[in-house]
Amino acid sequence: MTRAGLTEKLLDIKREKGWTWKYICEQIGGMSPVMITGGVLGQQKMTKPMAAAAAKLFEPHRRANRPCSMRFRCEALARQCRRRIR
Repeated sequence: MTRAGLTEKLLDIKREKGWTWKYICEQIGGMSPVMITGGVLGQQKMTKPMAAAAAKLFEPHRRANRPCSMRFRCEALARQCRRRIR
């Protein structure tokens, strides 16, 4: 998955859940909202704790009725989010 693809997925999750950037920044914390927004969009580096918080925030809630392939795609998305800090 490319950086642009991951960014688009994260923005889709943001839209789907109706989150604002203010809410996302409050949940991740640790830096200014501008830096957190840039980190989520893949334009800035994030610290390990911030990346872990972002991965946890954007990780979809586990539901029993979710198809198995969707679960694996969501887990891959969370791994990609964690890798951004490297």
